[in-house]
Amino acid sequence: MPSYRPLLNHFVAVLCLVLLTVTASFAQEKEKIKMKPTEGKLSSTVRSKAYYYPQFQAGKVSFISGVVSSATLNYNMLTGEVEFINARKDTLAVDNMYLIKLITIGTDSFYYDAESTQLLKLVDDISGRKLLVKEKYALADVKNVGAMGVESSTASPTNTTNTDFRQTQNKLKSNESMIFSARSYYYFGVQDKYLPATKGNFLKLFPQHSDKLKSYMKENNLDLKSKEEIQKLLQYASGL
Repeated sequence: MPSYRPLLNHFVAVLCLVLLTVTASFAQEKEKIKMKPTEGKLSSTVRSKAYYYPQFQAGKVSFISGVVSSATLNYNMLTGEVEFINARKDTLAVDNMYLIKLITIGTDSFYYDAESTQLLKLVDDISGRKLLVKEKYALADVKNVGAMGVESSTASPTNTTNTDFRQTQNKLKSNESMIFSARSYYYFGVQDKYLPATKGNFLKLFPQHSDKLKSYMKENNLDLKSKEEIQKLLQYASGL
């Protein structure tokens, strides 16, 4: 009588691999953050969701002066700040970012764009052209609690377009709450200059191949909305 145990074991192994892959994929997705105006400082629950990494990690802060300082770091996607744990076990934000050249957390590298005052994580470096991403929580909605406790979205209850939670929070009413969603914004980096990853800015990187690149983007329907599309375009341009 034939044995089905090897086949069954193979099936179970494949199923486990699929489940692990799906679980890892979900684990990488950032939850939405809901905040009320009465919360004041960030609660421990909000802070845990806001951090880019599950735990603080060993990292280094490299200053323009050449000084390198080791620290235990994490990136707060809600505030846009890098935080560290000092000798007293206090959690503080790294300040004077304009003096910093590079921050590494684990295997990731972050560059500070002094012009736009934002932190950009390195995604890829193709022939000296960096692809970077700003990953940050942005205000997605404001909820209003009405009659019978029913919650609904409001168009513009705060009369502000500011997506910084500290400034927006102060303008909320007691029956309102903010909903933040994780967003990714891609940038090009050449030396110490950083530009949003738009078609126009991409063509500025390769002015001598402008016509070829326009044709390539049109033929491949590239609109630079994803990391994969931008990488594909940078690899093509670097080979011209």
